[in-house]
Amino acid sequence: MVLMRAVPEQGKAESKKSYRILMILDQPFPPDIRVENEACALAKAGFEVILLILAPDTRAPIEDYQGYTIVRRHVPAKIRNWMRGFAGTIPILSWYIERQIQQLRKQYSFDVIHAHDLYMCGGALRAGKRLGIPVVADLHEVWTAALAQYSWSTRFPGKLFISLRRWKALEKKWTDSAERVIVTADTMRDHYIELGCPEKKITVLPNTINIEAFDRYPVKEDIIESHKSEYTLVYTGGINLHRGLDFLLETMPLVLKHCPARLVLVGDGRIRPELEQQAELLGITDHVAFEGWRPQEEIKSYILASDVCLIPQIKCEHTDKTVTHKLFHYMYLQRPLITTNCDYMQQVVEVTDCGAVVPYGNHEAFASCLIELYKNPARRKQMASNGHQAVLDHFNWDHSVRSLVEMYRNMADKINVNR
Repeated sequence: MVLMRAVPEQGKAESKKSYRILMILDQPFPPDIRVENEACALAKAGFEVILLILAPDTRAPIEDYQGYTIVRRHVPAKIRNWMRGFAGTIPILSWYIERQIQQLRKQYSFDVIHAHDLYMCGGALRAGKRLGIPVVADLHEVWTAALAQYSWSTRFPGKLFISLRRWKALEKKWTDSAERVIVTADTMRDHYIELGCPEKKITVLPNTINIEAFDRYPVKEDIIESHKSEYTLVYTGGINLHRGLDFLLETMPLVLKHCPARLVLVGDGRIRPELEQQAELLGITDHVAFEGWRPQEEIKSYILASDVCLIPQIKCEHTDKTVTHKLFHYMYLQRPLITTNCDYMQQVVEVTDCGAVVPYGNHEAFASCLIELYKNPARRKQMASNGHQAVLDHFNWDHSVRSLVEMYRNMADKINVNR
């Protein structure tokens, strides 16, 4: 076992030359909780971090941000989406990423390319091979499993251009070629081991909560007051097919027969209009609030307005192998939660006793669980306390990020030997 060297209190690295990390991302940044947590932690640990943003982001082309450098290359949303959609069949995105990295190398020096998400890995590997530097594949989800669930990739016209067979071949090829592979959960690690990826090459980095950053978010009493009710249920996050929100809405009439629940959905996505129509057809619009997209700093207040928080995701390969930020947000803010039986989340909830698990698709079991918690505030309080303590003890970013820092320390040690 490799012992991790302590990070100096002020975040300064040893006096030897800093290891330089180029991260690449195709989303406007900030915000992105995971990427920001990683970049900040690595900068504090003494690494030089450059974050190349290839996205519909028109902010300053170069920005010093929280100890690292952001370089933005504006890509219109339609072109970005088009390149991403075709990435598994026509490698235009890979060609584009390779070219952008090569151009950036004329301005900045870096020792490793850190690609966020599988579809960014092709271009990173092409550039890494040409420049003679390693690539780290930071896989936020099992992309091949996600493509089988996303509305854009399973509905017309997107499904015409998505080949899961081709993507699975690329997944194998790119993870084999990467120097290191980062995953979000043990269940996801097992997936890549089954694909032939050596376990020693994989680093598990869960989406746990950065308590220091989260505590800085203000509490907005107006949000809390506007959503207070006798029994407030809250969901926060994206609104897409795999989120299971149709299952949640179908459960609400059963719940409303026994308790005056109010459901608050915070987030946006492609299928929101369908869900709004579904709520109307079910006759529950007076009991459901669609809040739309809200800034990350407001999510805290919505959670604090709740009595119970919900993660009703479809049980599938995608959700079994990944973990959402919201799980740990709910736990930290001392809110009991109900999740469906997706593997990783079920493990966390059952081990910590921070909530309840229901089988996806079983409306009666979901409703019964909600009604039971409504009638038992003492049980809700105990679950909430259990979850909060579990976050303080283990499920927090300071604990999780050690694996990332250790991984890069080991990579830096190897390159410094050769310098």
